[in-house]
Amino acid sequence: MALCALAAASLDPPRIALAAAAGTGSATGAAGSEGANVSSAMTDLTSQGALSIAVSGIPDATFAREETSYQSDVTQMSGWRGFSHQGSRTITLTFTSPVDVKSIHIQALQNFSLGIYFPSDVEFQFDQNGQWYTAGQRPSAIPQSDQRVMTQTFAWSSAAGIEASAVRLVIPVDVWVFVNGFDVQGSRTERGLAASTLPKVVAASIKAPGPLLPSAPNAAGIRNMLLVQTGANGSQGTWSVQDFEPMLAYVTERGQMTKPLFDTMLFLPYGSVQDTEQGLSAYLQDLFAPGKQLSALNQAVAVVNQALHRPGYQEKVVLSLPYFAYGLIDFGAVDGKDVQFDGGSGDPNGLAGREQAETWYVHQLLDDWKKADFKNLKLVGFYWNEEQYRQTMPGEAPYIQFASALAKANNLPLFWIPYYGAGGVWQWQSLGFTAAWIQPNFVEQGQQADLARMTNATETASRLGLGVEVELTGIDVEHQAVYDSSLAQLSADGYGTGEASHAYYDGSKLLLTSERSQGSERIAYDTTASFIAGVGIHGGS
Repeated sequence: MALCALAAASLDPPRIALAAAAGTGSATGAAGSEGANVSSAMTDLTSQGALSIAVSGIPDATFAREETSYQSDVTQMSGWRGFSHQGSRTITLTFTSPVDVKSIHIQALQNFSLGIYFPSDVEFQFDQNGQWYTAGQRPSAIPQSDQRVMTQTFAWSSAAGIEASAVRLVIPVDVWVFVNGFDVQGSRTERGLAASTLPKVVAASIKAPGPLLPSAPNAAGIRNMLLVQTGANGSQGTWSVQDFEPMLAYVTERGQMTKPLFDTMLFLPYGSVQDTEQGLSAYLQDLFAPGKQLSALNQAVAVVNQALHRPGYQEKVVLSLPYFAYGLIDFGAVDGKDVQFDGGSGDPNGLAGREQAETWYVHQLLDDWKKADFKNLKLVGFYWNEEQYRQTMPGEAPYIQFASALAKANNLPLFWIPYYGAGGVWQWQSLGFTAAWIQPNFVEQGQQADLARMTNATETASRLGLGVEVELTGIDVEHQAVYDSSLAQLSADGYGTGEASHAYYDGSKLLLTSERSQGSERIAYDTTASFIAGVGIHGGS
């Protein structure tokens, strides 16, 4: 979420005394220390050490640029230091010689309307002879769904103190985190407990799984999956047999089909389709209408099978599941009862209503699919139609996990395509998704696009076992240049066809428009076909 509104917004909310959870030492709230017998003759150690702040995730130039507007001194209370995405931040204070650390504080801001949230926790670490030890995490005492503007202090304190050569805070950053008032108190003359009395910080040794391969058990055989938007926007959202044919097979400028193209079609509604009983019923009626959408795809596969001499081939299909947001939404009636998503005394997170609506939709969808009996199509999974995990909203994790269980109860996986930097990417498996593809969001940056974003996306995919989305936003010369760069970088990073599973976003029928064009506007279609065929695209770094 962009924070352009911050320039005009007050970042001086009333400070509310909030105690953090107890652990090693003691927790403190904004009102002051709760630790007993902490020496009153403490020295300010903050100004006596060398301060550094580092990104512990994958650095990203775009997010780093966003942070430049919020670069106040993290040790002061007069402004805020903003952290945007990129995993956790480590704030380290290093001393020239060991000191007795008795308390550490840092304050965080929550401003829900601006997309600034408390970190889920803060971990306090101490260095002794090059080895880090942890005093544990202090979880936030306030949920990220709380919409009040407020501050919270995360703190550790100990009467005996910890002897350390450096202290370090580890602060998870999901979207935006704002902090200030970093303060370390203690003594240079007293001697505290050895840091080694605390548990060691053990570096994670998890082997990166590499990208999602088409042959992986959780990939459902998906090699190249085209996103097909329907349900609105007239002809742009209506797919005919003739529309699907050049997406199923490469068609030369002379009209000859020569080789397979997309092996999977992901159907999803345009954003203007309302997530209500009425809106989704209309979407399903359109999706299964004779002569278009799924029906047209089924007929087109038959035509292409004959042209390519591949009898019996079935195109894989993924169908989307709606995401019902928590809030004041009147879904409509299910089984004669009105369904709401805003919660209540017996259902504060609105889970029951959302689960009821999801169950209704899945039953309607699968019933329509069974009745259609498409001979040339194979349903291989559901797609979760929300590009981020909104951990700041009530009941999000159990809601997604319910949808996953609903899919599995029907012997189908649940897929996800989050945007770059979206919440939940690093937890995609624990949330319940079977497989996921990451959006690089590179081409959207236009001529300012930085190829490092593509490499960051592939590195994230390798670390987490994800596929990658290929994105096309225009077919003119300028858009084509950026698109070519993205494909070239995928090839350079070892993410070509067969090396990783790909999803493809092309706006509204851009590849079809390109296929029907001549000259430079035909290039996007031809280049995509070459990439799918395994031809390396050159130009990546």
